Amino acid sequence: MAKTKISELPVYTGDTTGVFVVMNSADLSTTYRVAKENLTGVSGTNGSSGTSGSSGGTGTSGSSGSNGSSGTSGINGTSGSSGSSGTSGTSGLSGFTGSWTVTPGTNNYSFTVDINNTYNLWALANIPNGIIVYNATVSVSNTNVPVIGVQYAWNYTGGGSPILFTTIPAQIIGTAGSISTASPSVGTSTNTFVFGIQNNTVSGFTVNYGYIKVS
Repeated sequence: MAKTKISELPVYTGDTTGVFVVMNSADLSTTYRVAKENLTGVSGTNGSSGTSGSSGGTGTSGSSGSNGSSGTSGINGTSGSSGSSGTSGTSGLSGFTGSWTVTPGTNNYSFTVDINNTYNLWALANIPNGIIVYNATVSVSNTNVPVIGVQYAWNYTGGGSPILFTTIPAQIIGTAGSISTASPSVGTSTNTFVFGIQNNTVSGFTVNYGYIKVS
């Protein structure tokens, strides 16, 4: 090998594993080959840790979050209890209505009420050219004594009198402002009211009647 300076040698860039380095002993009496790995120095001890840095300043606050969605509606409450029932109204008046079919000629027609009560009584017929009207207020105490009260009857006679009252109940007595002791003979129980009615036509017609118990 020619004498060449080390600085002039090319740089080796390959794998250096297993490479030997030639070196002399310290007294230059012996030449050695030494593995490259044996030339590596022992690692030094770790240096001491540096001091901690000072804490950084406080960061700025973040922006506010968006509002949450609305909650669902609550369930409806239970219904309140029903109010108490109102008081019952007073009873209405007890009444009855009926009718008679009045045949040609003169005949008696009647109706009967309960005793120990006071009544408004009525009878009425209105046919062509003929009218009969009756009403009374009576107190019926028993079946064998007179009935106390007042009664009115009217016949229309301006149209040939096809219908007429011929009699009205005989057991009704009383004079306003006075006390009566009369006891007329009736022939029937005094709670039965008998009317004589004359039909001067050739056919029958209807007379309506009724009563209302007032006490």
